[in-house]
Amino acid sequence: MSPRLVLGQLRAHAGRYLGTILAIAVAVGFVLASVGVLRTMSASAEATFGMRYADTAVLVQNLGDRTSAGTEAARGEAAEAQRLGLETIAATPGVRAVTVDAQTYVRVRVDGRAQQMTTTTVLSTDDGLRWQPLASGRLPGGLGEVAVRADSGLPLGAAFEVQPAGRGEPGTVTVVGLFDLAGQPDLEASFPLYAVDEQVQLWSADGAGGDVRVAGDGSVPDPVLASQIGARLAGIPGTSAVEVSTGAAEADALAESFVGGRDVYARALLAFTVLAVAVAALVIATTFAVVFAARVRETALLRCLGASRLQLRASGMAEASVVAVVATAIGLALGRVGVSLASREAPRLGVTIPLQEVTVPPAAYALAAAVGVGVTLLTALPALWRATSGSPLEALRPADVRPDPWWRRAAMVVGGGAVALVGRAGMISAVDSRAVVEAGAWGVLTFLGVLAVVAGALPTLLGAAGTAVGVLLGPIGLLGARNPARSPRRTAATSAAVLVGVTLTATMVTGIALLGPAIQSRLIDRVPLDVVVTSPDGVLPAELPAQLAGLPGVADSLVVVDMYAEDAQGRRTVLRVADPARVRAVLRRDVVLPGPGEIVLPESSPVAADARDGDTVRFTFFSGDDGRDLVVRRSADPWALAAPGSVPGWPVAQAPDGSPWPPDVEVPAQFVPRTEQWLRMDEGLEGERLESALEGVRSTVVGAGPSLAVTESFASREQIAGSVRTVLTSSSLLLAVAVALALVGVANTLTLAIRERRREIALLRGVGVTRTGVWLMLVLETLAVATCAAALGVALGAAFGRLGADALVGPGTAGNTAASAGDLVVVGVGGVLAALAAAAVAGLGAVRTRETRH
Repeated sequence: MSPRLVLGQLRAHAGRYLGTILAIAVAVGFVLASVGVLRTMSASAEATFGMRYADTAVLVQNLGDRTSAGTEAARGEAAEAQRLGLETIAATPGVRAVTVDAQTYVRVRVDGRAQQMTTTTVLSTDDGLRWQPLASGRLPGGLGEVAVRADSGLPLGAAFEVQPAGRGEPGTVTVVGLFDLAGQPDLEASFPLYAVDEQVQLWSADGAGGDVRVAGDGSVPDPVLASQIGARLAGIPGTSAVEVSTGAAEADALAESFVGGRDVYARALLAFTVLAVAVAALVIATTFAVVFAARVRETALLRCLGASRLQLRASGMAEASVVAVVATAIGLALGRVGVSLASREAPRLGVTIPLQEVTVPPAAYALAAAVGVGVTLLTALPALWRATSGSPLEALRPADVRPDPWWRRAAMVVGGGAVALVGRAGMISAVDSRAVVEAGAWGVLTFLGVLAVVAGALPTLLGAAGTAVGVLLGPIGLLGARNPARSPRRTAATSAAVLVGVTLTATMVTGIALLGPAIQSRLIDRVPLDVVVTSPDGVLPAELPAQLAGLPGVADSLVVVDMYAEDAQGRRTVLRVADPARVRAVLRRDVVLPGPGEIVLPESSPVAADARDGDTVRFTFFSGDDGRDLVVRRSADPWALAAPGSVPGWPVAQAPDGSPWPPDVEVPAQFVPRTEQWLRMDEGLEGERLESALEGVRSTVVGAGPSLAVTESFASREQIAGSVRTVLTSSSLLLAVAVALALVGVANTLTLAIRERRREIALLRGVGVTRTGVWLMLVLETLAVATCAAALGVALGAAFGRLGADALVGPGTAGNTAASAGDLVVVGVGGVLAALAAAAVAGLGAVRTRETRH
């Protein structure tokens, strides 16, 4: 191998290699940008879902729970269990600090807003366990001071009234701090307050309790510390319902409820890296196939002059190495700039969750460089081997018009079909087990099989179709329609370029479109009820239910009767009594509903805690003589439910002598049924329409009674859905890179393919075909190949996108919603137009070149 020959060849084929360098550089940049952007977003999602548990080694739940205590004695026992439990936790070796996230519900009345039911949570006094980042102002220091979310719309110094949910008079508080909680998932309240422990306990009716978070000193691993704490708490009376877990496990569970796991980005990162490497390899392979196929006659002439196959192959690999190194260096620089640019422009694309510092690990550079150099050499070798095989005289025939034996095409179809079927089976199995990386690898194998089928069958099919249709297009049209069959290798290269680009783009478009409904479905599972209207005394104005039911944006409503159900141990819970069919109509998903003689109890409820599903338990309601034996049904839903006929009706007021209550005398409060109203909002409400509909509900409630409260889980759910969707749809940053790669791949392949047809074009011009006729022939040929490849790419992309979404969030979670047909049509038409544009531009240059020397 002569270095002079290598440099001479590089200079002689500079035009070809410039396009090749561009394709390799974009592919390398695509891999690096994909890894860098996804790594940055993965770290951001990790911080988002793990923020509140970042320094929490152990989480203890249900310690000293007083919510179900029906008597002062029961509440005292729960408080004592909490006191002893906290002392035990603090004395456990390896514990550095302990805090209780005590929480209570209050009603908030802000000027210009309807009264809202919301939560107030104690801020930890330990800097490590206080996870809320302060954006401005200061932390609350005493009574009458609160901190709120920075996106709540209230400025520092704002004052508003707070009405405790239990006993206590309303008071005015002042906002002294704003927390940056953008993207933090919280479905308990859309307007949470944070205050000191003294303030929260003052607002609580029976003493506020909450989760206990424990910070370790680093001497004991978190799982071991959790096990030790659990064992010590087991010996304390009243702690049978306590649950102990690690902070990391709780963060994972929180992310699981929203997006299918806190590691969703890590899995997506690996899967998309596999995809990026595969796409880059296909683009580079297609480019080199065209480049070396065009040099078959040149290598044949050199062999006639005495050059050996080994010399030509060594020289060709040396050329490929130089091209690979130069292109890889350019690609690494482009990829790093692309990562920074994508992160900087993320807010303009709607990414509301703050991105962490841009992270491009060294392994990403190594992977991208390996793709650029390794894939280039691996894909150049087969093309170079074919170009130097056979006899020199046979090689003088252009390889792109050399017909393939029918058996070779049949073998490609059969072999490719078998590979595609095996890949599909493996991919479906991996999706069912949510093995994202394996699903991506099997998907690549499936796609390679489809490529082989296309390369073997498409030229023949297009040739048959061209024979039938081309007659209607005249001589030039017939020639263009038959060319795909005459040049099977060129057809395969062109179709592969279009198929890769369209499939990649359609896959990402479909996946992004499916993940939104999947997240919405998960959020609905968490909170299936949209809006609840309540009153402090439990009595809604008589005219309010009809007014709310008729408001724009309200799809359905239900008035629910509330009463206490108490077990034999004196533990009680709020029981919602309503027609099960109406409950099903108002809620957004199916829940466990009571039948005749049944009571539905949450699994976490300590009421009748020893009763299993199907056991019969006696409950009392208004007095000791109104007991009912009810069959218990356990449910993961938060409500205790019963049908109207299964429990006693609300006591009817009577005069002392047993006669009906006088109609002109006010009925005592104890005989007035306590009710609340559930609302289901219209489907598709979002943005300004959602805010307008909710404002209508608030205004109506405020007009009916200033003490009424609105709990808007619908607004909270939509806020979180939008926040999580923007994290996942941040993949649009990668979509832009993918589209760029697809366009470069299509344009580069078609440009090189047409430039290498100069002899054919010169021959056509020599027999009298006009420049316009030749140009039309090239465009028609490209149109036929690109249309078939784009249609197949859209179908494959839609299937791959759905399977990818299922693998990320779980099979079936993505629902039946798919990417809009319009979006997929745009992707397919865009691929065809890109191919036509490249063919048209390259064709104009080719037909204007004087080719008399050929």
